[in-house]
Amino acid sequence: MEFARWTKIGVIIALCSLLVYELYWVFSIFGFIYRRFSLNLSIGFQRFYFDIFPGATGDVLRVIGVCLFLFAVYLLWGPKPREFASVKKYFAVGILFEAVFWLVALPITVITLFSASAYSFLPLAYVVQILVVSSLLIFLSLKVWHYQKSNNYDILKWGGLSAIGYLTGIWIINVFRWFGMAQSAGLGFLFSGITSLGFLNSIITLSFALIFAVSGFYFGIRTGNRKLAIRFSALALIMLSLFFFIFILYTAFTNSWNFLLVTEIWPMGLLILGLGMLRGEI
Repeated sequence: MEFARWTKIGVIIALCSLLVYELYWVFSIFGFIYRRFSLNLSIGFQRFYFDIFPGATGDVLRVIGVCLFLFAVYLLWGPKPREFASVKKYFAVGILFEAVFWLVALPITVITLFSASAYSFLPLAYVVQILVVSSLLIFLSLKVWHYQKSNNYDILKWGGLSAIGYLTGIWIINVFRWFGMAQSAGLGFLFSGITSLGFLNSIITLSFALIFAVSGFYFGIRTGNRKLAIRFSALALIMLSLFFFIFILYTAFTNSWNFLLVTEIWPMGLLILGLGMLRGEI
């Protein structure tokens, strides 16, 4: 299958965005471990084995997974293009590593959820995000590993469901984060001053992104209207990217840069892919 130039550029930019973002965390977490041990400072059993070690493992596997994606894309679209069947295992392992990245965060998230002195939205949102995203990615990885030309429909279906699940996870964590803050500050906090921009940005852009993604899946899988499915998917990517660009502006206005990279901002690199797909072609 031939892909448009802008689709290829968009995919590569998105993967490089994820790689740069994740390399930051790999260097940060290993730098933290090195500084603690070089100064003979204790980390603590629970924090090391339930937080630091799983986090470092997940980050490293995610970087390896992105590198596998980039290598597979090079083989697929490079000077001597190969068939997808010949590079499917690189994609499958990369998807599996992304699933593991989420799964290794589950133990510390569950511990946080049940050790909280009061009911908290945020740890619960993380648990739901982890379970939804990781389970769908594992199924997709298996489908890609066993890919045959005869089951293109199955791959597209699970790819679409995984994308919707991933987007749902982003919606859950970013919307519930605001409700978590409202627990202590009150609901009026969400609509006061510059805070309303951040809250409404999460609700509006991510909700529209999810609606467009579901619409694209419906038209692509249920009705077979390929062009409409691609355009709705493009709108979903654009709205997702828009959310992160507005989020960065909000961060600048509120001078809360320390919290910027805690949020997975790499999907803003999907903007080029979304704009390229608006024509109804990939």
